[in-house]
Amino acid sequence: MKKCAALLILLGLPALGAAQSPQPKPVSKKTTTSAKTVTPPAKAAEPAPKLIYAELTIGELVSEDANRWSDKMASRVAVGGFITDISKTEDGDTAVRICENPKIEGMDRARCVVAKCIPKLPCDLPTVGKPITVKGLPRYDAKVGDHYWEIHPVELIDK
Repeated sequence: MKKCAALLILLGLPALGAAQSPQPKPVSKKTTTSAKTVTPPAKAAEPAPKLIYAELTIGELVSEDANRWSDKMASRVAVGGFITDISKTEDGDTAVRICENPKIEGMDRARCVVAKCIPKLPCDLPTVGKPITVKGLPRYDAKVGDHYWEIHPVELIDK
């Protein structure tokens, strides 16, 4: 009888071992805090500062000495007049001749300026003969044969 009992125990051991499933390894639990970290909302972008344009007449602009920059000449100017010509330049800019009087023909350097619209800042222009105020950066074009004041590039147009 002792032999039978020993045999049953030996035969039952593998069955007992097979009946038990392996225990899963304990998973480490991450500690969580009750207070969640809250990211502050992103700041709204501050509005761009309002640009200040020195308002000049064509006569005031063309009377400035290109070699002597005065306080009257700001980094940006607003110049009004009448469109007397619109053309495209070789580099893709739109050149607009603006004169004190709509009846001026040709480039009268004493009474006209040139405003140039660049492809990155395209202009919505009125027709020739209409009044316009352009706002932008003043430049003196001193190329051979030119020698005139221009607004290049035009940033804004008031019709």
